[in-house]
Amino acid sequence: MSNRAYKRSWKNLLINKQYQLRFTLIMVGLATLLMGLLGWWVIRVASEATTVSKSGLRGQACPPLPETLMAEQAAEQAAAKAAKPAPVVNGTEPGTGSGTGSGTGTDPGTGTGTGTGTGATGTGATGAGAGSADEAEPPPADGEPAPDEHRRRVVIESSSMTIEEPKEPPPAPAIVPETYAQQVAAHYACEFAIASSLAKADHNFHRIIYVMVAAGLALILGLAVMGIKMTHKVAGPLYKVTLYLAKMRDGRYDKVYDLRKGDQLVAFYEHFKHAHAGAVRLEQEDVARIKAALAAVEASGAAKRDPAVERAAGALAEALARKEKSLGG
Repeated sequence: MSNRAYKRSWKNLLINKQYQLRFTLIMVGLATLLMGLLGWWVIRVASEATTVSKSGLRGQACPPLPETLMAEQAAEQAAAKAAKPAPVVNGTEPGTGSGTGSGTGTDPGTGTGTGTGTGATGTGATGAGAGSADEAEPPPADGEPAPDEHRRRVVIESSSMTIEEPKEPPPAPAIVPETYAQQVAAHYACEFAIASSLAKADHNFHRIIYVMVAAGLALILGLAVMGIKMTHKVAGPLYKVTLYLAKMRDGRYDKVYDLRKGDQLVAFYEHFKHAHAGAVRLEQEDVARIKAALAAVEASGAAKRDPAVERAAGALAEALARKEKSLGG
């Protein structure tokens, strides 16, 4: 009778669960620990490299916008005007002054007044009088400078006195450079390139994390499957030996089939096969001896003459039947 070929079945991989799962869990746990340490180190180094790369990208200077240049020019012009010294009127610095005066107008009415004043703005006056005049300030005499339009003026009328604020200088006209569009395009192209590089750095860092996690899971899953299959190649022969020994204990000597391809413990299994074949051979020899003894008793007719011989012959016949059944006869 030829050896029967066995095919492995995935549902029968866990033959000895205690042995296989213990071995597999130890191997998977050790691999998980090592992969966790390796992944932590790789992610830490990748994070530091990403931070340095992003810092270098943020430190890059892009060309400024033209609006920024014009604002800087306007600020410089305002600062230069503020630093310009104020004009001197009649030999007196703006900011302090004193005097007395009287006058008559060409129109009906007369008025007199006295006044003194000091101030940071350069003018100040107090006075009393009555009368009216077409103009609060007479035209400048020959050789005197014209009044500054940007300084406060005191306007005295017949019934009120007001102080006019200086006129604000008109804003400097904005001059659009010829390369306005090129400068704007270069500025935003630089900013977009930096933003794209920053996003790419983050993407690469996340990709490293995903690769490490996927590699760790794949390694753990692969080790788990391999551990179960490898232990199955050891547990399989042991399981078969256990089955054959149980049958021998029950008085059954079935044919011992060879191991499947790839199984371990081949030398041990071959020793067991030889031992099993020796036990079968002994059983076969016993069957032959019992048959010969029963044939001799039956030929001599002693069983009919002696009841003891008859009982012994019956016991031998039962033993013969049991042995032949154990051998598959």
